[in-house]
Amino acid sequence: MKHNILLAFFFASRDFKERYVGTGLGQIWYILSPIITIFIYTVIFSDFMKMKLDIVDNSYSYSIYLVPGLLAWTSFSTILMRLNGSILEKANLIKKISVPAFVYQLSIIITEFGVLMLSYLLALIFLLLVNHPITLTFLYLIPILFLQTLFAFALGVIISLFTPLFKDLKEAVPIFVQLWFWMTPVIYMKEMIADKFPSLLIYNPFYYFAQIYQDIFLYSKAPSLHAMSIILAISILTLLLAGFLYKKMIGTIKDII
Repeated sequence: MKHNILLAFFFASRDFKERYVGTGLGQIWYILSPIITIFIYTVIFSDFMKMKLDIVDNSYSYSIYLVPGLLAWTSFSTILMRLNGSILEKANLIKKISVPAFVYQLSIIITEFGVLMLSYLLALIFLLLVNHPITLTFLYLIPILFLQTLFAFALGVIISLFTPLFKDLKEAVPIFVQLWFWMTPVIYMKEMIADKFPSLLIYNPFYYFAQIYQDIFLYSKAPSLHAMSIILAISILTLLLAGFLYKKMIGTIKDII
């Protein structure tokens, strides 16, 4: 197991170095991408469109609300879509080399978690630039971002196990992910759908993560024990299901890829 984990870190390091090979700016894109995302939404929504939340005394209040959920969703959706076809993409290596498929998948998670943490570091710099207070409550972001990544990993592994059996999933998952985004209060307030469509919140696992991020960024509000219990249960149960399905299905999948 230790050998497999070390291999995952090796593949993650290679993925991190090679992702932007051949581009003019190279690995600077890891910093530029979240900065551009933050800048676009800040300028368009807070300045040009003059969208402001009255609950926070800051002219960039909408951006403060938007940025944490948007960065978290970007990481979450990227993991799902990268894992979606990961077994098919690594089919030759999985069949020829005695390395478990989950090692390649784990390397994706290691890379994306590093990018996510970098994105949130830039988000904190944004808060400093717009004179929004940062407190020790923001330290809760570390375990919550880890749990979100764990949930994304588990869900992505489950999807990847079925993609070789139902190849249409490779095309369907990005569409589903896009629909999921618009059903989650990331760019709009939860109050807009809470009365008419409460089920979109109750049965939406990402909503519970997004709400915590928004509360921390807007109000420096620590997550409640209830909220932490929900996201912990979501992450652990999904991971257990992923492990169970992986053990049951990986042998069959190796035979058909």
